[in-house]
Amino acid sequence: MIEESVRFKGTRDGLNIYAAREADLPDIMDSFLRKLQSGKLFFDGSKVNLIFIGREFEPEEQKQILKLFSRYMKPGTVEFRGNPEPQKEEDLSPEDPSGSFACLEEGMTRFIRGTVRSGQCISYKGNIVVIGDVNPGGELIAGGNILVLGILRGIAQAGADGNVKAVVAAYCLLPTQLRIAGTIARSPEGETTKPSCPEIAYVKENHLFVEPYLPGKGRQDPMLQTNRI
Repeated sequence: MIEESVRFKGTRDGLNIYAAREADLPDIMDSFLRKLQSGKLFFDGSKVNLIFIGREFEPEEQKQILKLFSRYMKPGTVEFRGNPEPQKEEDLSPEDPSGSFACLEEGMTRFIRGTVRSGQCISYKGNIVVIGDVNPGGELIAGGNILVLGILRGIAQAGADGNVKAVVAAYCLLPTQLRIAGTIARSPEGETTKPSCPEIAYVKENHLFVEPYLPGKGRQDPMLQTNRI
């Protein structure tokens, strides 16, 4: 299989999907399937606009691809652009938080399977991925990014080594405290409303913002009580 034959990049307009022009359809479909399965909790039940760039697909191939994507999400508008230019690494910046989310695939990552309970503190110099919930009183400290495939109600500190490009994302983002590099934010008192879709937190202009991972849902607001420390 050709390395990096498929790339996903979330944007505010939808999901950009790059497929290498030289890759054959079976390899592309296999890569699509693996990426969709790994992000199932984030895509499930959501309406997502899809933009396919890179390799050109025949009409029958397009139908086959859309059938696969429809198993994991509700496709909105769909475009097959056939743009030969791959996504550039510099496009994945904190100005585009959904793009920053793609960096969770890179670097050393520690996987935690199960619930992080009150009193537990998990620290790792790379990325942390929790396949479960983080209860109030639980704490995650990562030199890289933090991804919670469940409810984040505890404390999360990403970019602990000063990386302002780090992000915190969760299927349900309800932390008691969030910290990215030198920026810290606390949830408003009495905040109990669950978000309607997965969300991602990132730093922009010395403020910590939260926005939906899937565009078209929710908000893009700075968290309350944001401070530099």
